[in-house]
Amino acid sequence: MNIKSGIIFFMLINLSILSQDKSIDKENENAANQKSISDIEASLKKNQEDLAELKKRLGVKENPILEKEKFISPSKVNGLNPEYNRSMFLDPEHAKKFNQNEKAWLNDWVRVGALIRPRFEDRYNLAFDKQNKGNISRIMQTTQFFLLIDPSPNFTMKITFQDARVLGGSAPAPVGDIRAFAFDGVGNTTNAGQANSIPSATTLREGWFMIKKLPLDAKLQIGRQIISYGDQRMIGGANWTIGGLSYDGARLMFDQKNFNIHLLGYKITENQSGPNGVLSSSAPIGKVDPATGRTVLVNPGLPKQYLVGTYNSFKKSNWFLIDLYSLGFLSSKTQNFSGANIPSQGVNIAATPDSDLTTNSWSKQKNDLWTTGFRLTNRTEGNNLGKDSPYKSWDWTFEAAWQTGITGTKVIKDPIQNAGLNAIYSESQGLRNRSDYNLLTENQKYTGHMYVFQTGYTFFEKFRVGIQYLLSSGDSRLNDGSKSTFQTLTNPRLGVFPNWNNIAGFSENIDTKNLTSKTINLSYKTESFGSFYASYFWNDKTKTQDSWYAVNGIANTGATVEQASTTQSTQNLAKSNRGIYTELDLTWIYGINDNVSLWIGGGYLVAGGSVRNQKDAVLNVDTRTGGIGFNQNVLLGQSGVAPKAYMFFMQMNATF
Repeated sequence: MNIKSGIIFFMLINLSILSQDKSIDKENENAANQKSISDIEASLKKNQEDLAELKKRLGVKENPILEKEKFISPSKVNGLNPEYNRSMFLDPEHAKKFNQNEKAWLNDWVRVGALIRPRFEDRYNLAFDKQNKGNISRIMQTTQFFLLIDPSPNFTMKITFQDARVLGGSAPAPVGDIRAFAFDGVGNTTNAGQANSIPSATTLREGWFMIKKLPLDAKLQIGRQIISYGDQRMIGGANWTIGGLSYDGARLMFDQKNFNIHLLGYKITENQSGPNGVLSSSAPIGKVDPATGRTVLVNPGLPKQYLVGTYNSFKKSNWFLIDLYSLGFLSSKTQNFSGANIPSQGVNIAATPDSDLTTNSWSKQKNDLWTTGFRLTNRTEGNNLGKDSPYKSWDWTFEAAWQTGITGTKVIKDPIQNAGLNAIYSESQGLRNRSDYNLLTENQKYTGHMYVFQTGYTFFEKFRVGIQYLLSSGDSRLNDGSKSTFQTLTNPRLGVFPNWNNIAGFSENIDTKNLTSKTINLSYKTESFGSFYASYFWNDKTKTQDSWYAVNGIANTGATVEQASTTQSTQNLAKSNRGIYTELDLTWIYGINDNVSLWIGGGYLVAGGSVRNQKDAVLNVDTRTGGIGFNQNVLLGQSGVAPKAYMFFMQMNATF
């Protein structure tokens, strides 16, 4: 019995080894076959590309009927064209997998896509204020679904629907319904028990079509679209934000291997609503006064605004690429608004200040801002170094821009001389009181500028060390004939890939206006544990007299040591300093699988000397009388600077 058992056991071992050998042989055979398939597919793709290029060079035209029948979208063959996916902000590894996803193609020319991006944010004391530390903790979600239709070499269309909301922020149902806070918000606008209506969170993010193969091989893209150029320091989609940006208009494109010429025309705001209940958010708003029955204008709306210009790129092999651009942000005249008063409805709105300084129907003349500049870089392939770049692992970029045009505001050229002329006129007319006419006016002009230098070296194709210097101009004389503060356009104001977080910190606590920012950034890419990023920013004001500007472009008036504005009645007596704050940011990006990535990051901010000196100032001066006073709350320790702040986020990007 023992001998039989041994023989059986021996036979089972041999059978097991034999089956394992066969299994290994089968796996090796499958791997070899798969490699052969991949090699053939790659060779076929290369041959198709070479054939298409040869036919184009020789001017060989296909039979239109046959060409139409066998057409396969180039985005299915080569991966989704980046120009067709401007609505998402994905890390490079995730973006590559998303663009190459063949399962998302319904056939040879129709592709669907989706994004769900929940993000938790925690922001604490970003104003560095002891009295109001402003702790913000929230969860937001962006959801997208798009349909790309690319049926022929002559036509492409894309439609993207997007929902962006604060979780738990949907409008509640009527009071008393226990389900109130779980109902989905519906309709164009919903009242949420607040003073203002909340717009629907679901919108059309993109809706455009493109006509291709026009004369000179031009393309014309028309409709609601997302545009992105260079490092997005001037124009971009701002996809880091919860909603992102979209542009309504058209662009004409001439794209060739070594150059791109783009002509742009977009409408930013419209002052008139459409028919049949189609409204413009920038149109005037009126209310009926019950006492008189008349409609009273309570909001004049915004003037019509346009974004026009050209953005062009020229590439010299893998050596360098230069962008040349001129972009105009143009606004129509602003009508006078004399204010509104409807006591029965609690409406009391002040008149619009007159920036025209003349008696007419306008409070402000045309506002024409032109930004002209260039960007020179050796990142020639999709904003990355080319595979055969002569610079190997060293990347560099230099960008410069200058601003011209008129602000629409008129200023008094010489206030002292203007007062003297008024005195002479009053005396000649025998007036008892001196006149106050604006006798010496001039159009205020834009004179801002910005310079950026960025460079880095990547070791072993994994570890990059980089530095950056950014200078955007400020204004040392706020009310003279020039507006020297650099005016940011519709740029994201947050870094983009490949060099993540490379503008002024992901706390989104500052705009690139009146800013001198120095940065050190590190990144490390691992095989199995994702990518790690670290950035340290020194953010200072370029001009002490000017303000620290929030990310939305509005001045944080009185938050730093600066020249008092005309609306301030008191000014702190504080030692001059340029320092706004320093910021240390750390980020980890990890690909969970081909469809999901995880981002976790945090920033630690420390207030600079300009913020500290302003908020801790004990003395102030009355700007009207010159009298000296005390900031009692500072003396009592009730107000002042709280020098430390932080920001934390965690988000997941799920795509298909």
